[in-house]
Amino acid sequence: MPHIAAFFSQQLTFTSHSDFPVSADASVNVYLFNSNNIDSEQLSALATQYLHPQEQAVFAKRKQQQAKQEYLASRVIIKTYASQNLGYDFDSLYVLFDDKETCLKVYQHNAVIALHCCISHSHGQVLIALVPSKDISAQDIAMEPMQLGVDLEWLSTKRSLEKVAKHYYHAEELRACMAQAEVVSEELSQTVHAKALYRIWTLKEALAKAIKQPIAKLLRDNVFEYCQQLHVHSGCYAEGEQAFDISIISNLEATDNTNVSTDIKILTGIFN
Repeated sequence: MPHIAAFFSQQLTFTSHSDFPVSADASVNVYLFNSNNIDSEQLSALATQYLHPQEQAVFAKRKQQQAKQEYLASRVIIKTYASQNLGYDFDSLYVLFDDKETCLKVYQHNAVIALHCCISHSHGQVLIALVPSKDISAQDIAMEPMQLGVDLEWLSTKRSLEKVAKHYYHAEELRACMAQAEVVSEELSQTVHAKALYRIWTLKEALAKAIKQPIAKLLRDNVFEYCQQLHVHSGCYAEGEQAFDISIISNLEATDNTNVSTDIKILTGIFN
């Protein structure tokens, strides 16, 4: 298992793209998009243009504008990837949540296509990880099922996780957060400790999605032990005055052996 301090290091890089890039040497492609940039006046028209009728039915149930923006963005990004990288017809695809298997699935003509996806969203930011099944070897599939989880959390200055952590976090997790605060100045210790608590939370959320367990069952468990046999990449992302914590967990290595970081592709031209 990686040294515990490694879970709090910045392991993510971010690059901005006006096109839709795909990293051929990465088993997991990760995208980030600020759905707040979708023009609210064009939201309904864009939904009609880009969403399949089954997706439009789900979209219509979203009451908040931001929820609609996040939903639209996530579906467009997933289907654009499947269209451009896997050769599917965009208009024939639709993305729905499978309640039984607790994961998103991409369909074409009622059949599930060979694409694993996991999403997270917070305050308009949409994070999406995608893995085509064709990139997973038959040996990997035979050994264990695909595990993929991501989480994105806004680092709120008004919402502290202190009470939640004291009540639910494992003792080793609490010690690890305190250790992060002890190596910085007293002036910064409170901020660093608060960010460390968020890191534990994003790890737990991403893990819950990866192993398909309710997070309520994992809150009291030691997340570091679960991650022993998994590939974990975490980091912080800032845009303007807002900052977000991100964790990506998979049983596939996210990059090749020459790059220990995971590059997250920030999309800027999806609806242009």
